[in-house]
Amino acid sequence: MRIPAGKIVDIPVYDSNNVIYMLGDERYNIALPKRDVPGKELEPGETVTVFTFFNEERELEATTRMPLLQVGEVGSFKVKNVNNLGGFIDIGTKRDMLIPAREQREPLEEGRMVLVILQVDEVNQRLFASTRIASHMRNLGITYQRGDEVDLIIAEKIEIGNRVIINGKHIGVMFRQEMLKPVREGEKMKGYIRKIEGKDITVSMSKEGEALLTDAKKNLMEFLVNNNGYIRLNDDSDPEEIKKRLRMSKGTFKKAVGMLYKEQKVIITKFGIKLNKEETGLQTVNPKEAPKFSKRNKKD
Repeated sequence: MRIPAGKIVDIPVYDSNNVIYMLGDERYNIALPKRDVPGKELEPGETVTVFTFFNEERELEATTRMPLLQVGEVGSFKVKNVNNLGGFIDIGTKRDMLIPAREQREPLEEGRMVLVILQVDEVNQRLFASTRIASHMRNLGITYQRGDEVDLIIAEKIEIGNRVIINGKHIGVMFRQEMLKPVREGEKMKGYIRKIEGKDITVSMSKEGEALLTDAKKNLMEFLVNNNGYIRLNDDSDPEEIKKRLRMSKGTFKKAVGMLYKEQKVIITKFGIKLNKEETGLQTVNPKEAPKFSKRNKKD
């Protein structure tokens, strides 16, 4: 069995001596120091979960100390220090991981959080991290459908919006007009597949169609209930103001208001939208009168 580098794998014990276990088989094997498995003697054939990495002699070695990142995965880490070799981050391995200078999208600064992808250099037999995420993701095996909910990590800012990491496996784009709030690199959130063309994927923060309007109506009603039954927004309001306060586009806001008006749940006034308390029977909450909770009470 070939043993991959930079991965968490389950490997059987092949042989051992006083210092190490040999994992794998007669042809492909890897050393696991016995000090990594204290208080237990592993028997031949017994399976152990390990992380594989290249040691200082550039030999593949195993450890039971699990990292925060495997090869091909993306994560956000603080730069511990920077020198002429590059920047270093702690991903939970025995040694800090190097981000070589050529693998930096822009020069790194100590103490700064950076989004990286872990990679393996088979030629030089070492693991390394890179902030040039887009150049290392190939978007193979895309099986998403339009409207699918996915986990997103916000990546670098580009002219049309931001690159995003989708389910930790693929890279896509979120256009600026699809962003319902400001984002920062490394931020995690839910999103929705909007379009797939070959290996190009675009995503959005919001659902679409009937699901989008259902959520919009719910969010608008909740806002009204929690803000004394009124919001000073109407057809003439700035789209950015609507997006900032309700996290929906102006078009979605207008459709949601129209539907709620037909359902007699809201009243449209000259300057804004009011909750129709007589029809809904809902009680509003004045933010100034809302009870305040201590940090201790928030757990209850």
